[in-house]
Amino acid sequence: MALFQGDTVIKTAIELAIDDIKKDPWLIDDIFSDFIDNPMLKYKYGQKEIDRAREWILNNKINFYMKYRVDNMDFPAVSISMGNSNEDKNLATLGDQSVCVEELDPCEINKPISYIVKPFQIESYDENTGIVEAPEGTEGINLVGKDMVAIDPDTGNGFIIIEKAGNNGFRIAPGSQLDVDTVAVVPRYQVYRSRRERIISQETYNIGCHAHGDPANLLFLFNLVKYALLRYREGLLEYNNFQLGTLQCTDMVKNDAFGQDNVYSRFIMLSGQVEEDWLKTPFRVWEAVELIEIGEAMDPGVGIKVCANEDVVEGSDEELNDLWTTIDVDNEEE
Repeated sequence: MALFQGDTVIKTAIELAIDDIKKDPWLIDDIFSDFIDNPMLKYKYGQKEIDRAREWILNNKINFYMKYRVDNMDFPAVSISMGNSNEDKNLATLGDQSVCVEELDPCEINKPISYIVKPFQIESYDENTGIVEAPEGTEGINLVGKDMVAIDPDTGNGFIIIEKAGNNGFRIAPGSQLDVDTVAVVPRYQVYRSRRERIISQETYNIGCHAHGDPANLLFLFNLVKYALLRYREGLLEYNNFQLGTLQCTDMVKNDAFGQDNVYSRFIMLSGQVEEDWLKTPFRVWEAVELIEIGEAMDPGVGIKVCANEDVVEGSDEELNDLWTTIDVDNEEE
């Protein structure tokens, strides 16, 4: 959904609707059926006016422009431009909350997932118990937990970790053929997640109908465009996130702004409700935390280390993103 490209959506919807009507000329009879069904109009206009409208519609190319212009416009023409757009305060929420959370591929967002434990030489492996021992002091080994994956860093082949085993080991399925000397541990969740937030706005679009020559030509064009908006309001506009659309139409005016004689215009103001959304900053799924001691420069002296990404600039804010500092109760008064 993201941000609503309203003027383009409406232009495309009207183009498709008019093309559809031209392919099914019987719809033109429905557009102008009042010339037959209304006794007064039937007496004065009747079928001949419908035939005239059909001939004009089928034999004229209707040009579309993304905004009202006073130069280089070929007639007949339809112009579409955006009017007012206001966020609906009655539908606003704190934090623009929504219930949608998306999973993002690390490669697509250029944020690689780091190792829990970087590649290390296996100290020992017992095939009967499935216990893999790492050298004492291996960084991150105490963060290893259930459902993380021990992988061969060269091939990417992996074994699901069943549980932590002792201070420096973990257990994979007994009987696993672990025929490598070096392994690494990667997180269970190889994705980022990002919450979608949203607003709802009330938007207005100005649709101009412009015709040259006989004012009746503008009548044909205006009715064609209005019929297209009404007939395809659900299938093309509501389907594409433009909800509760309403129309407001102006009178026909002789438009001298074009610098040509006998150019007539009539406008339709299309108003409706639009929902727009966006992705918040991607975040990792917490799989393990570790209480650590941190230096005096980052007093207080206790923190929580959360599994972080690699590839950050040393000393930058990103390097500290996954370090959550807690209050040192003993030093609180200081």
